[in-house]
Amino acid sequence: MNATKEKKLSILQKIAAGYDPELLYVECGHCGAPVLWDDGRATRLLTEAGIDPLELDSSCILVTEGCPACGDSDEYGVRIFRIAGESRVNLPPTHGNA
Repeated sequence: MNATKEKKLSILQKIAAGYDPELLYVECGHCGAPVLWDDGRATRLLTEAGIDPLELDSSCILVTEGCPACGDSDEYGVRIFRIAGESRVNLPPTHGNA
């Protein structure tokens, strides 16, 4: 019975903060196409750049300086951006007679 109780406690523990780098959206900054990377590439890139996954969230995206669809190079520079939520000015009206 103690083993069952211990399992429940470990499942209910708080999940560590941070964001899985492999879930970041990657886009070509030249043509705008989504870029698919092999497993682990985003993690390696961010580790080499010294970026802590605890600083990431779902508002972060990676933008490459090219991609196989629009260039002929095997290597491209990459930047990380944090995109802000839409401002109230850019949203459609929520009231009116239209």
